[in-house]
Amino acid sequence: MFSQGPSFAADNRRIWRAFRHHSRTFSLTARLLPERVQIPIATVYLYCRTVDNLADRTVLDVGPQRALEALSDVRSKLSNTLAGNPPRELLWQRLHLVDFLFDLPRAPLFELIEGAEWDLQGRPIESRQELIEYSNLVAGSVGEMMLPFLLEEGQDAERLAELARMLGIAMQLTNIARDVGEDWRVNRRVYIPRRWLDLYHLRPEDLAGPALPPGYSALMEDLMTTSESLYERSFAGIDALPGATRRGIRAAACLYREIMNVVRGNGYDNLSRRAFVPGWRKLALLLNDGYGRRKERLLARSTAAAPLHVALQTHEG
Repeated sequence: MFSQGPSFAADNRRIWRAFRHHSRTFSLTARLLPERVQIPIATVYLYCRTVDNLADRTVLDVGPQRALEALSDVRSKLSNTLAGNPPRELLWQRLHLVDFLFDLPRAPLFELIEGAEWDLQGRPIESRQELIEYSNLVAGSVGEMMLPFLLEEGQDAERLAELARMLGIAMQLTNIARDVGEDWRVNRRVYIPRRWLDLYHLRPEDLAGPALPPGYSALMEDLMTTSESLYERSFAGIDALPGATRRGIRAAACLYREIMNVVRGNGYDNLSRRAFVPGWRKLALLLNDGYGRRKERLLARSTAAAPLHVALQTHEG
């Protein structure tokens, strides 16, 4: 059904171009997945991007209240789409078809909207628990959304949902480690829990850059260690995937995780620089990951984190 007729094929190309524009890494690794799920994955991803853009970009032009109203409209369109009455726009028409073919799980689709509401309502993140809760809404949900495209018929999606969410949360924490300065400058948002900042005697204003405040590299190591532990736990779920989809998802996880090594390689400067994995390194990672070895080399070059790193493990677990 995803390859019939010239008009249908043209819409496929529009969806894929938008997918590739918004996510070079995920669209690259999605090419390693079976062809029959590539456009469905791109469609669900663009739904997620629609929600994210309201919270991160539209709000800058129209303000939180109007962005919340637009988010409410998205919720209504989603409800109608899942009930079999999609709006006429391409995204909703295709999301309806994807749901018909794959029976998408309902809860995570709506949880993503709850995560956007968290941002638009200006709720602070106080603790590690709230950081994980927020990340589960905005990214753990996406992990579960993707499961119908990755499993064989009859495979237990419910059993793997928790591990899929762990991978999503790990990726969100990677996002946070990448975007600390940008999040503060553009949206005045701080995703690092306030209790963590207090432990390192930092204030939100200290994240404006360009200079790194004392203890900042140690704080970043604590954040990245939390992310890394979730990646490791999620790999059990990836290993349980069928061979046809396992390679693509493991590649996506490894390419995304590498962003944290780039942060280390940038001297922990994510206040004035945005870490990205260059294309040549992505191709090298597909052949040989070696994340841990690179991390060890980068840590050996920087002793700044050593004296303070362990504080969060003691205070918050």
